[in-house]
Amino acid sequence: MPRSTILKKQKSCEKRYMFVFDTSTIIVLQELGCVDLIDSIRRQCNVKIIIPQAVKNEFLRSGSQIDIQSNDIVEISTEVDVHAVDVPQSLGEGERHAIAIAYAISKSNSESVALVITDDLRARRTCKKMGIKVLGTLGLIEFAKRYGVITKEEALNLLKRIPSTSLHITQEVLEEVRSKIISQ
Repeated sequence: MPRSTILKKQKSCEKRYMFVFDTSTIIVLQELGCVDLIDSIRRQCNVKIIIPQAVKNEFLRSGSQIDIQSNDIVEISTEVDVHAVDVPQSLGEGERHAIAIAYAISKSNSESVALVITDDLRARRTCKKMGIKVLGTLGLIEFAKRYGVITKEEALNLLKRIPSTSLHITQEVLEEVRSKIISQ
């Protein structure tokens, strides 16, 4: 069966999502060679992708670039006052900006659901305390599989390669996500 036929049978995204990325997940996706998954999710699920300028700056300071080739990706630099949101200063600049932007979106009258996309444990805990939805690399892979952006086999292959990346994750968590994907 052609892939396009398979995609038509998958669930469509019921909600309008806005994914606000931190540096950590983009790095892991680059290590997996699948940073294009971000653009595929944007196109196929109508997800708005937000990469704060602070995140872009973190890449530039490290001598790297974000390998995302989409004109529809929003770059936000000054639209949200990160200092007006109570985000711990102990977090990195990229994490603080991503959290502040998602928080501002979630508190607006927007019908969109804002999620911070980060693998940083402290940032994830901060999001949960602030009532902000959060996904990491594993959640992003699961999301992509659930909405037909990637196949079950592609998702399982990515999960199998996770231990070779900079993502620190327990085998137990990896197996939990693997089981969810298999059962979808």
